[in-house]
Amino acid sequence: MAAILVVDDSSAVLKIVRLALSSQGHNVITSNTGEEALEKLKADVSIHLGIFDFNMPGLSGINLIRETKKITKNPKFKLLVLSVEDKPDIISNALFNGADAWMIKPFNNEQLIKQVTELFGSDASL
Repeated sequence: MAAILVVDDSSAVLKIVRLALSSQGHNVITSNTGEEALEKLKADVSIHLGIFDFNMPGLSGINLIRETKKITKNPKFKLLVLSVEDKPDIISNALFNGADAWMIKPFNNEQLIKQVTELFGSDASL
């Protein structure tokens, strides 16, 4: 399955997402900060999906999206934002800057698994 980088400043969210996606066979890599996430993306070209919190200390969500798009050379790389933000202007700005999907917290594991599956589509090469 896919290598997925999950970035959130909440250890509880990281644990929930890791457990949900690893139960589906995915290799889940976690990070507490945007800066650390960028380093992991540079070091591991096998990452196919980023799941990013939008509101974290340090690097802003929009800048993390922009920097990720500069770093990742894989055209199949997808980016899902997982956030409490539900304002249409914030969501549309993130999508305009490179996010592929937006999911609002709180979420349940089934919703998350479904969203990840939809992002990968029928790409069997993962």
